[in-house]
Amino acid sequence: MGFTLKRNSSTVLQKSSNKDLLETLIQERVPYKSLPQEFYTNEEIFKQDLERIWKRNWLFAGFNFQIPKPGDYFTWEVANESLLIVRGEDQQLRALYNVCRHRGARLCQQAAGSAKRFVCPYHGWTYGPDGKLLKANYMAEDFKPAEHSLHPIHLRTVGGLIYISFDKNPIDFEEGAKVIGQEIIPHGFEDAKAAHILDYDIHANWKLVYENNRECYHCNVAHPEYIRANYDTSFSYRGFSREVDPNTPNKEEVVSHIQERNERWAKLGLKASPASDFPGAGWYRASRTPLRKGWVSESLDGKSVSSKLMGVFTEPDVGSCRVHTLPNFWIHASGDHAVATRLHPVSPQLTKAKVFWLVHKDAQEGRDYKLDKLLPFWQKTSEQDWDLCKWNQQGVNSSAYSPGPLSPLKEPGLEKFIIWYLKNVQKK
Repeated sequence: MGFTLKRNSSTVLQKSSNKDLLETLIQERVPYKSLPQEFYTNEEIFKQDLERIWKRNWLFAGFNFQIPKPGDYFTWEVANESLLIVRGEDQQLRALYNVCRHRGARLCQQAAGSAKRFVCPYHGWTYGPDGKLLKANYMAEDFKPAEHSLHPIHLRTVGGLIYISFDKNPIDFEEGAKVIGQEIIPHGFEDAKAAHILDYDIHANWKLVYENNRECYHCNVAHPEYIRANYDTSFSYRGFSREVDPNTPNKEEVVSHIQERNERWAKLGLKASPASDFPGAGWYRASRTPLRKGWVSESLDGKSVSSKLMGVFTEPDVGSCRVHTLPNFWIHASGDHAVATRLHPVSPQLTKAKVFWLVHKDAQEGRDYKLDKLLPFWQKTSEQDWDLCKWNQQGVNSSAYSPGPLSPLKEPGLEKFIIWYLKNVQKK
């Protein structure tokens, strides 16, 4: 008894230069199998990910409520760049490279704050919140400040979500914004606040993290809290699951409950999508699905965790609104709160995640919500996922790893993600 070791990165590199490695692996990839090892471990492929995926697509950066007043800002380091997201005196949001136009020093050192002016700590060049250069001492007489504004980056918003793109000619945003907006605008993220934020180091390639998010095959095994609240595992993605699961209600109950909820939400002007529609496609995905019968919020007991409802809602039972945007964002929103995750890759085997717990801006801790009720559902589920991703990476690193078969019933969303990734990373 034994097994055959797959070829490793060094073998591929002997046969192919770094320039050809990515193309070779793309051509050799077998549909409905996980990616070859090099996609999760190779430094050159990671660099291509940054240039062709992260610097060409729309990236979720944060929320409007993080910078409510002129001069408010936050910084974000992503794809080997530092960004300054700021609200100007004209109330407009801007994304700027956090790089002084003099000799390239990092302009703003703080993670967030408020400033009428941004002064370079090196030589004192001074910029306004709109990025315009206001002061540069001792320069030549023909020096033109207007030619030395901070370099801008494309920025768009939808329903309180801020997206940026490094690309000079970014892909269309409007189509995705229309789909996303019709789902999230009722939740009122413009009038929300972060009740809590946690930062995580996930010891896995960013693709493994997003692959984990794109399937619920693992949910029955790994997420006891999640499956008590959601119908995701009741379905295969081609129909109702035949699996015997004590947590799964009968088909008629689920179908009847979904139909009743959809009809009820339609009267409220909410678009609804069935749980079986979870995989989605493209760089964006937005849907609304019922929670299990008797549950009104993604919480440990199914009860509301904030007495102050969000957005336009007058009742808590509005299901679970889910938005996913590739490559770095997802959010689950109940009527009383929402939990959002933002990713960014640091190295081939390290990804950072920032998780936001959102409530209505007027909700008061201790009165309207308590953190020990608000946090556990998604804190437990997220940390379970981060462990799974770490263990996945550890196994992928082994010489025994070879691409494994994906489930056509439970992992079509993962296959769609891989197809999207390969299509985008192949573009030169």
